[in-house]
Amino acid sequence: MKKDLKATEVTKLTQVQLVDEIIVRMEDKKLSEESVKKAKPFMAEFAKRNNISENAAMLFAAFFNSFADNHIWIRDVAGFFECNKVKILTMWSAVEELVNRRFILQYKKDNGDLYFTVPNDVVAAMREDRIYSPNAKADLTIDQWMTALSRLLNDKDHDNIPFVNFVADLQVLINANKHLVIARELATIKDEEHLVIFAGIMDLFVRNNDNHVIREDIEDIMETRWQMRMHARLLEKGVHPLQIAGLIEHSDSNGQVEADAWKLTDAAKERFLVEVDCSTPIESDKNIQKADSITEKPLFFNAAVSKQMAQLETLLQEDRFAAVQENLVKHGMRRGFACIFYGAPGTGKTESVLQLARKTGRGIMMVDVPSLRDKFVGETEKNTKAIFDKYRKVCKNSKLAPILLFNEADAVLCKRNEGATGSVDKMENAMQNIILQEMENLEGIIIATMNLTGNLDTAFERRFLYKVEFPKPTPNESQHIWHAMLPEISEAEAFELAKQYAFSGGQIENIARKQLVNAVLTGEDKVSMEAIQEACKSELFKNSSMKRIGFC
Repeated sequence: MKKDLKATEVTKLTQVQLVDEIIVRMEDKKLSEESVKKAKPFMAEFAKRNNISENAAMLFAAFFNSFADNHIWIRDVAGFFECNKVKILTMWSAVEELVNRRFILQYKKDNGDLYFTVPNDVVAAMREDRIYSPNAKADLTIDQWMTALSRLLNDKDHDNIPFVNFVADLQVLINANKHLVIARELATIKDEEHLVIFAGIMDLFVRNNDNHVIREDIEDIMETRWQMRMHARLLEKGVHPLQIAGLIEHSDSNGQVEADAWKLTDAAKERFLVEVDCSTPIESDKNIQKADSITEKPLFFNAAVSKQMAQLETLLQEDRFAAVQENLVKHGMRRGFACIFYGAPGTGKTESVLQLARKTGRGIMMVDVPSLRDKFVGETEKNTKAIFDKYRKVCKNSKLAPILLFNEADAVLCKRNEGATGSVDKMENAMQNIILQEMENLEGIIIATMNLTGNLDTAFERRFLYKVEFPKPTPNESQHIWHAMLPEISEAEAFELAKQYAFSGGQIENIARKQLVNAVLTGEDKVSMEAIQEACKSELFKNSSMKRIGFC
């Protein structure tokens, strides 16, 4: 146990030593009054040096104890203090203080869960025993400034930083670079939300030469969707302060003004972008998953599915696809291709789309199907139309048209409600009508996956040129999957497993993953049939209708 230090000795400790003293003195009894009292002199000194609260200093010690981890969860901090997560919530203002001061960075996963990291700059400052302060990004060139703006907008778009920090960083980026015309002019926009919207539209124009910005392009950088709806209503009416100031205006298509799309005015370009070379737009990749980022995986299908997938792969090759489209147009037919992959869960539908994209060099633009629906009147239709507007823009900025993937699309492709009277039913019908119309006018590639086709609306059925059914694998096909996933087992063992269990490919992959996890936990690389059998049994839910087949 460490001895108590005099006040003069505490002030002589380095940053890392202070943090270490806090950690050590709270190791035994954690958040007890006794432990906090012992650690208090060191928390007070660290807090004083870094101009933060003592609670923030204490929590920083817990975060810093895991500085090497890329994902620090609240449960990790609670585990350090041996308390429940609710206790950490009572100190949340201290967590926010650390985030605001950039001592930790906050990230949000797609499901809303938060995790944190300690930035490398903070670790370096602690190691070098200097007071940490975020880089002000001063005296940048115009290219460096625009890159910094794009990264900042991208971070907010993906909820990597809270809105208040995003605005503060944007203001720092502007105020620290008043030698640039763009920074001086942006400083004249005093309203924070107006500044955010204009910066987002300006960034899209510089990066993509985008003169057709839709609400969905910029709503994720706002603090709330309600915020963006309020601005969208003004923008659609043409009375938004940015429009009145002559900075943005309605976009147009084929000479027709579009109420729900906007662009920079020529006057704004001349005023703000005089230093920026906008002649070569940068292709944006945030909306699509690139083909070269998709991991190669072997797939095993029956002869019918293999033949259809081979045909689609040939069709989507760059030269062949262009020739086919040209031939269709020549005969007065639609250029677009819509395909539906259907079958039970785990039969390889989604993975087949990924591998098809990888083999043909096409990106994938994934549609978040649940997010299309909105409780506000008219918003669902706007969300649906925005998907196709964005897809057209991505196609325009891509060498090859990507695949627009509606994954698990049962909910949006179901039969329409005839004679709908309720608002929800009318909204569903309106959404489906938009999808049907967009499929009719499609010039790219749509692939939808669904589990059940019995409820598929006939209007959708007619628009899918290729319909591929993915049945559950036969024992012979399962044998190949088992052996591919677990190459350590013999062909005979793989066939025995295939005969015993009517698993989908996805379930077999689950079992294989469990074996890899167990290998790390136990330190044993060898996979035993006994362990695999146990994993197979656990894959069968007690109340599941799925049964083992054969004998074991």
